[in-house]
Amino acid sequence: MFLFRGSHCMNLYIVTGASRGLGLGLARILAAEPESRLVAISRAGLPRDVRAWRDIRADLGVNAGQDLAAKAIRAALAAEPWRRAVLINNAGMLEPLGVAGQVDAAVVQHSVGVNLTAAIVLMNAFLVGARDVSACSVVNISSGSGRRPSAGSGVYCAAKAGLDMVSRVAALEVEAAGRAVTICSLAPGIIDTDMQVVARGATAAELPDVARFREFKSEGLLKSAAEVARKIIDLERAGKLPAGIADLREL
Repeated sequence: MFLFRGSHCMNLYIVTGASRGLGLGLARILAAEPESRLVAISRAGLPRDVRAWRDIRADLGVNAGQDLAAKAIRAALAAEPWRRAVLINNAGMLEPLGVAGQVDAAVVQHSVGVNLTAAIVLMNAFLVGARDVSACSVVNISSGSGRRPSAGSGVYCAAKAGLDMVSRVAALEVEAAGRAVTICSLAPGIIDTDMQVVARGATAAELPDVARFREFKSEGLLKSAAEVARKIIDLERAGKLPAGIADLREL
């Protein structure tokens, strides 16, 4: 953990899955901003060259890790009178791959924990803890896979569809409560991350559409994590992320 002085009325950003991929892209940008403090949550921790205010190590696929992360969020929100607070639920995993009947229950539970349960738990902790912050946003990183079925990735698709729906419900709830909080479940498009590596390395039996994922790479269709991270941050700050669900490629 690194401490910084003279930070009253700063921006607070909380990013899950911050050790790699899009999460790391977000962390690198936010950690470098003198007017922002970053709470990074991941299982592996940040690389040494990324300085976060708080670097929380937690396995979001299990109850203990979710509880630890929720406690860290509440503590961060209570630490200072923040000007702005943003939670970006980015942690995710593609596994288990395989068609119906070929997945292990424990792996399914862990995957749903990372992709859906953790986001719900942490969003709830954030919304309760941020009641006194005037400008708040929750960005739940979803996927186009939650909006259209893809053979071999049923668990991932189901979890992301659930994330879309819980985001829509939460957006209705904060609106009804008269709170100025934007909750958006955002599909970021196809990004050059480890998740794409997993997809490309799958067999056709595990992921029947594997050829399409390999084409994304060979045809240069993957966006860099840094590029996508920058766009998400800029859109959130400009108030251009809509409540409910959205696709970054359409914004």
